[in-house]
Amino acid sequence: MYVSPNLSDSFEAIGLYKRGPGKRVHFRFFIAFFLLFTGTLYMEVQAQQWDFKGDVSRVVIPIDITNHIIMLPVQLNGEQLTFILDTGVKETMLFGAVDSTILRNVSSYNFQGLGVDQGIKGLLSLDNVLALGDSILTDHHHDLYVITDSTINLSKNIGVPIHGVLGSNFFQNHIVRIDYIRKRLHVFKSLDDLDKDLRKYTAVKLDLVKDRPFVDINISSGGKLFESSRMLVDLGNSDPLMIFPTALTDYKVSKPYVYEFLGQGFNGNIYGKRNRIEGVTVAKWNFKRLFVSYPDTNSYSTRRLVERRVGSVGNQIMARFDVIFDYADSVMYLRKNRMFGDPFNIDMSGLEVRNVGFSWLKSRTGAKPLGASSNEGQTINLSNDVMYQIELVPAYVIQHVRIGSPADLAGVKEGDGIYKINGKYAGKMTLESIKGKLQARDQYGISLEVKRGEEIIRFRFRLVDPIPLK
Repeated sequence: MYVSPNLSDSFEAIGLYKRGPGKRVHFRFFIAFFLLFTGTLYMEVQAQQWDFKGDVSRVVIPIDITNHIIMLPVQLNGEQLTFILDTGVKETMLFGAVDSTILRNVSSYNFQGLGVDQGIKGLLSLDNVLALGDSILTDHHHDLYVITDSTINLSKNIGVPIHGVLGSNFFQNHIVRIDYIRKRLHVFKSLDDLDKDLRKYTAVKLDLVKDRPFVDINISSGGKLFESSRMLVDLGNSDPLMIFPTALTDYKVSKPYVYEFLGQGFNGNIYGKRNRIEGVTVAKWNFKRLFVSYPDTNSYSTRRLVERRVGSVGNQIMARFDVIFDYADSVMYLRKNRMFGDPFNIDMSGLEVRNVGFSWLKSRTGAKPLGASSNEGQTINLSNDVMYQIELVPAYVIQHVRIGSPADLAGVKEGDGIYKINGKYAGKMTLESIKGKLQARDQYGISLEVKRGEEIIRFRFRLVDPIPLK
């Protein structure tokens, strides 16, 4: 994926073991722009029971969408947090960096993944209070899993604070509508409370397998048609499409393609191919020239995939619709929105960028009286006529450079700190806006200034679509 390719699956199953006597647990978990591990929960934990406050039968929750990932505000035991909404994950997950959150009924767990000898420490927490929409919708007995490894940090890849994941179980007991245009999540007790005319929508059959939604689509690639291909509807995947290359008989990743970094898992970096295909058909809609990610076969186990599953439909496709999920009747309703005809975005620079915290930015502000101050930051007078403003701003570092890419050929290296892009300080930009620059359009000119040690180095190059469909 572009600036930090996102796949939702690395492994279809992973073991979770309680220290000492206890039951084995399998689950699937998504880590924003990189796949970490996957699976399904088999443990006897309490089902989610969401209750509407009083006589209310609906709630509207504001959402943010950054880098094709849906984020929403939640209150966990009274603490205000930000979670990702992800139908590819079954349970609720919390990242242990949330030090101030009080958790209830906590027991220790050990997460085991492919290539991990010692496992990663984690927690199971029972009977928490999780609330949405100013506590209009609340689960008073919410069970969740805690990843305590501080190296697992979605915020670095998305560029905004992320504390956890609200998984597919949330969709079980009510109707959920996602309005990508107005950035709102609507939750209803039942279809009777829905104020939309469903005759304007197209009903698409879902197969709910282990509480996750699957849909059959047709794939056109390499001059072949692969009909009724079962795909996970994965809101946690920011790509349009992800395919397990060994899961489709006679499927070949057609040229041109690039081989690049796709993400990071428990066992290190994950690589794979990325190309464009002729198209896919979802219900009655056809999408052409979309790009597809293919993780290396050592990052997943075909034996552990859900039967017939060949990949995932991601948020770059789903965001082109007004979507209504009705798990009770195993159906989703789709109605195309104004983003339907937008191009599918992909990084054209060859750079993978991460947010690594904050740094001080010194910028010249011009002449001011001695001792002047600024509301935007601390202002320092270094002479009688030169003033500098010091601000704490996000810091961005180049994590990976694709071999042979425009940035690589220009001389950009891993570890370079991004200082300016096209004359604008990177610290004044969000990670999403930086990614937008790096996937603007073919032949778009980039002027890049980086910090390498104490030196400022300048580069110029043009973006090139790495995988044009011929």
